[in-house]
Amino acid sequence: VNAYGLNRMGLEAVDLYRKMPHHLHTEVTYVCVLNGCSHSGLLNEAHAVFNEIPQKNKQVIATMVDCLSRLYIFDEAQKLIDDYEKSNPPSSVMYTAILSGARNSHQHILSKKIYDRMNILFPDEKETLKSGSILVGNTYSSVGDYQEAVNIRSKRIRELGTKVKPGVSWTEFNGEIFTAS
Repeated sequence: VNAYGLNRMGLEAVDLYRKMPHHLHTEVTYVCVLNGCSHSGLLNEAHAVFNEIPQKNKQVIATMVDCLSRLYIFDEAQKLIDDYEKSNPPSSVMYTAILSGARNSHQHILSKKIYDRMNILFPDEKETLKSGSILVGNTYSSVGDYQEAVNIRSKRIRELGTKVKPGVSWTEFNGEIFTAS
């Protein structure tokens, strides 16, 4: 199920999930099939699977929030979070999923709103807030507001007292490996 999902073969993931004996359905299975739906844009299938899950824990709900956010269905994703928080502590993973979806859909106002909420709910999660500030900055960049993007990134990273870890990528060309950082 996971292999199909990771390769954007969501329908195959759902089909295999449906063929599995029910006693093999676990939290891991649910997360994998919902992930497959998420990465393949299969909203109806994700809803069907999600609605039949008897015990929805944090990971399952976070995966469904991610699915909805990838499809830009933010109101429903926020409602899932609100319902979850009625009886559980907030989850930064769920908020990060919405923030990522807002970035992908270039919704800078929504991304700022979610990020501001994350700052209130998760003041001690420095790495999460640093990643969130980068997502918000990227959202502002995507709509052409480069100055606000720079302001958000530098201000938050300075306030959090952390440094951005540099990334490295490798490319092979004519049998040689080149690195860029």
